[in-house]
Amino acid sequence: MKTLASARIVLVLWADCRLNPDMDAHEKRRHPRKDIFTAALIVLADEGFLTEVWDLSQGGARLGKPRKWAGAERSTVRVFFMLDQETVISVSGLVVRVGDDHVGVQFDPGQEARINQLMYEARFLEVQA
Repeated sequence: MKTLASARIVLVLWADCRLNPDMDAHEKRRHPRKDIFTAALIVLADEGFLTEVWDLSQGGARLGKPRKWAGAERSTVRVFFMLDQETVISVSGLVVRVGDDHVGVQFDPGQEARINQLMYEARFLEVQA
């Protein structure tokens, strides 16, 4: 049974890589990421933290860790993605990772329309060199 389950996992990973050529076979995330660079505001309780977005996917985002970041993993946040002066899209999520220099946010379910709009608008953003 264990071998059959392993074979299924390998087959699923192989199929994902064939459907998403940008996706690494060893990638554990569900959605491929897009490297971007734009401003964002993370709202945690009543505090706001300005930061930047480093990468984005249908499932979440990796943001620069603000200097005075007060959040911890499992904190509920709202992120305002400032794509340009006229396009700001907010998405609610959960902090799933806090590193030395970044914060990983997983988007809450039920926001597909907002996330799709965010991904559509983000396709115009370039990664800062």
